[in-house]
Amino acid sequence: MRIKRAAHGWTCLFALLFTAPAWAQTPTPTPTPPVQPAPFPGTTTTTETTTIASTLSQIVGPSGATHSGDATAFAAQMGMAMTPYGASSGGFLIKLDPSTGLEVRAATTFGPAFAERALTSGEGKLSLGANFLSATYDRLDELKFNDNFQTRSATGATPSASRSGTATINLTARTTVLYARMGVSDNFDVGASIPLVAVKLSGTSSLKSGVGDVLFAQGTATSAGLGDVQGIAKYRFYSFGSGQPDPGGLAVMVTVTVPTGDREQLRGLGVTRTLLTLIASSGQGRLRPHGNVGFGYWSKGVGVVSDAGNTSVEARHEFQFAGGIEFEAAPKLTMLVDVLGGGVLGGGRVGFGSVADTTGFTGSQGIVALNEGTRRVDLAPGLKANLKGKLLVSLNALIALRDTGLHARVTPVAGIDLTF
Repeated sequence: MRIKRAAHGWTCLFALLFTAPAWAQTPTPTPTPPVQPAPFPGTTTTTETTTIASTLSQIVGPSGATHSGDATAFAAQMGMAMTPYGASSGGFLIKLDPSTGLEVRAATTFGPAFAERALTSGEGKLSLGANFLSATYDRLDELKFNDNFQTRSATGATPSASRSGTATINLTARTTVLYARMGVSDNFDVGASIPLVAVKLSGTSSLKSGVGDVLFAQGTATSAGLGDVQGIAKYRFYSFGSGQPDPGGLAVMVTVTVPTGDREQLRGLGVTRTLLTLIASSGQGRLRPHGNVGFGYWSKGVGVVSDAGNTSVEARHEFQFAGGIEFEAAPKLTMLVDVLGGGVLGGGRVGFGSVADTTGFTGSQGIVALNEGTRRVDLAPGLKANLKGKLLVSLNALIALRDTGLHARVTPVAGIDLTF
């Protein structure tokens, strides 16, 4: 991190460049300790940092209120951890038709990209694949995260005593999700998703008085490694009819996300999350609708200190819902559209609000953690195409329609899937 201070016509400049652990926590040289300034001109202290979260906190911290940097890092942890991986249902569902004794496709469409359908893989069937997501987190609620968003506004008795802070943060994540799904029986599937995440951060912040610069900070960091691994179990307990193609039905799925990713490197959330989802899908024609609703239990809360009342804000538990359609545009092409929604309960939202400690100011606002949960709604259009044999490729996008946390406006997603 680099800090610059303006006072009595003199300017000071410090620099920091460090790299976080590489893939699979590969050891790297000890980083140079950055300078952590006091919120306003005065003494400085040095602290050693090795994580993206602490780097983000120290970039934003000097320009905001006491805990603005921590609140921003908290928003990044929550937003990145809640980005969906994509559904790992096998695209080709091949089952035995008892009326003919031949194997046929159980569905003429290839399944949704982010939601789930009730159909299961079939006993002994195995699907392997990968999804590739590229996200630039450019929005914090309605603030432009990567374009000079306001972090502090404090009114003093004189112009020189007033403070105005801004920050520009560039945060990206490239995620490769490797997944497998196997049919234990005709109605029961198990599977796993393993994310490999590369995160890159760069940013600047500045604090100004009514007469000029007070502080300037900048920093960069990168990290790459394992994210939070998911395991799934899906059981279909009801069918809407018989015959092939499959008429659809009802299923229940349990998704357990374990904290294998490093929360401080923005690759996980640090808690075990257990999501129970009810799934419904139907249709034997070219158009097949599906819907999901679920609740996620967290083993513990995730919290941060808030300057809005100087209390701790804790996020815990989540809910999700999804609905969409698969359309058989051609025998080897399925067009898709999903609407995905959900949110985090308790806390998790970060925004620009009143700061409790106004010592020395007649009014004070800044980036604070709020005692509110986050809410999101995404549109996910896309397609799946059969190239050869049982190999599928998919092209999709996550488009944020509403999100009160840190998020990307558009996240492109590409995938491959092979069924054995």
